[in-house]
Amino acid sequence: MAAPYNPPVKAEDFVIYVALQDAADPKSFKATPTIAAGDFKISKDGGALTNLTTLPVVEPAGSTLVKIALSATEMTADNVVVIGIDQTATKEWSDFILSIPTTA
Repeated sequence: MAAPYNPPVKAEDFVIYVALQDAADPKSFKATPTIAAGDFKISKDGGALTNLTTLPVVEPAGSTLVKIALSATEMTADNVVVIGIDQTATKEWSDFILSIPTTA
């Protein structure tokens, strides 16, 4: 696996950590957010949204950090967009978008 650092390289694995805003307390990040299949999707160069291959995880456990690991296939685009939407009726974290421009 390639180093999970910037710059993100086209067609290479990429890892990034993010924090999700607490829907009940927008001034805070959500500690130990629940993440389920279908919550995170990817679009490559404006294409259709599809589920991530690897479901993001809270790492380290009990923290506010969410690890997003994208495969080389998912990174095969000039602009990779990750969208997170809590699918539960009582959203615990706010919607999230991350745009990742890649380099050659």
